Amino acid sequence: MTAGLACEPLVLSANLGRQHACIQFLKDAERRYIAANQRLAEFFGASSVGDVIGRRTTDFFDTGIVNRYDALDRAVTTGQTLIDRFDFTYDHTGLRHWYLYARTQTWRNGEPVIRGVSFRLPKRPAADRIYARLAAATDCIADNLADPPAIESLASTTRCSVAQLERDFRSVLSQSPKQYRARLRVQRAMDALRAGWPIIDAALEAGYSEHSALSRAFKAFTGLTPAQFRATLPEN
Repeated sequence: MTAGLACEPLVLSANLGRQHACIQFLKDAERRYIAANQRLAEFFGASSVGDVIGRRTTDFFDTGIVNRYDALDRAVTTGQTLIDRFDFTYDHTGLRHWYLYARTQTWRNGEPVIRGVSFRLPKRPAADRIYARLAAATDCIADNLADPPAIESLASTTRCSVAQLERDFRSVLSQSPKQYRARLRVQRAMDALRAGWPIIDAALEAGYSEHSALSRAFKAFTGLTPAQFRATLPEN
């Protein structure tokens, strides 16, 4: 378990447990696909994975979507792991779909690569409204980890009631907004520890005012204290 936590940056992502149903890929520093699965090939309208390897997103989509994905890639190259974020995009046929995605920077043969995992969310009654509300709410939470917005503010931002927003979170993410934020904070601390930050600095980066608060949350999600997690990291 400990080695898995250290080696798997996406350990806190809901997509990790259903990778078989996800689009998956690796990109090199030049944004070329160096690994992919058949689901990505189908998304691009390619007949096989071999038709994707060595190519870039720009070979399949227009500038607008390419720029958006490049922005995500730039974010994760700074050491930030993105988990359980929402994306509304189109496939090669022009059909639009909602995805729950995760991205991280990892290493392959000693070189940094971008890893992506995206789960196509199911169609459901009022799906567009539900997923759009969750996209706005999760973006707001992720952008304000140190100064969390009140649930009433999130509801106002997403133009729904507090009760409705709570229902949306539980129906799609199986957690409350508060629990979602707690998981993102632990993920942010894990990223900082992987980058070699002292534990107290990792706690502050994740929005905790003290080391003990991070330790409690960290152990609740991972089964380890921050110090125990840091001891399992490969560079140690």
